[in-house]
Amino acid sequence: MPRGRKIIKTIEIEECTIRTGAEEFFQHNRVKGLSVATQKGYRDYVNAFIKWVGEETLLTDITSKTMDKYILYHESRGIKVISIATTMVHLRRFVKFCNSRGYMEKIEVTIPKYEEELKEPYTDEEMKLLLEKPKTTNWVELRNWCMINYFFATGQRLSSVINIKVKDLDLISGRVKLTWNKDKIQKYMPLSSAIVNILREYIYISALDSEDYLFPEYEGKQLKARSAEDSIAEYNRSRGVEKTSIHLFRHTFAKNYIIAGGNPVKLQHLLNHKTIEMTMKYVNLYGTDIAMDLDLFNPLDNFKRKNHTPTKRTKVIGA
Repeated sequence: MPRGRKIIKTIEIEECTIRTGAEEFFQHNRVKGLSVATQKGYRDYVNAFIKWVGEETLLTDITSKTMDKYILYHESRGIKVISIATTMVHLRRFVKFCNSRGYMEKIEVTIPKYEEELKEPYTDEEMKLLLEKPKTTNWVELRNWCMINYFFATGQRLSSVINIKVKDLDLISGRVKLTWNKDKIQKYMPLSSAIVNILREYIYISALDSEDYLFPEYEGKQLKARSAEDSIAEYNRSRGVEKTSIHLFRHTFAKNYIIAGGNPVKLQHLLNHKTIEMTMKYVNLYGTDIAMDLDLFNPLDNFKRKNHTPTKRTKVIGA
């Protein structure tokens, strides 16, 4: 064989409709143990694509041009670029799965570039309104107030928080065991003294037992994510705050942590991010706020302050 010539590996492609491939993909996601919400996301995006391309379309007929046309279809409907990018990220994983099963050749799935939208966190004024302790005997309002304190104090995801039981708390050591995480790994997370004191009083007033959920529905059942979102939204509006997103408390926690001088690596652990790059997005998003203290903490400014010796200026003759 001549030098430099490579052997091209051929792959036998099996004829398969996109619907058949999709059902295998959905089953594979269940076997992998992806969260219910994640599985639903893949189903929704893939099913929407199937509706557009046709149920009986063969996977071998899907090409990079097909994917590009799907992007243009969304653009023609006025869909935001960030939403289109999210769609294509989900479809790219589906395409990779079909390729790995030998149902289609490897094709390129373009992910449109977009500028990340700045999500405005809750302001100090808004948090002051939300954190004011309710003067009422309404238990649901008390629970919502405690939940907001917890979100603001920990930055944890709603999916993790609604699965916390009282027995998962160690208020003496100041930590909580998260049994439900995005990465499926149980872990202990620290709790500040302020939230520990609030939780201790809340658990006592609510007469919660160790097997009870920390933030249950009024009847004691587990609080569903949608119910929590609706309840917090109603609570926020009752306090005169138009922002209602629970996830926004996570951004607010991250911003305040960074501005206070917190370490990005430690923040990565607290937010349970897989990579430091995800955490550094917060540093980039809130860089303006960090710049306010630039003169105070900048190494050059500090060096000059420490080594500054006042000298009398003299006029240079003949300059």
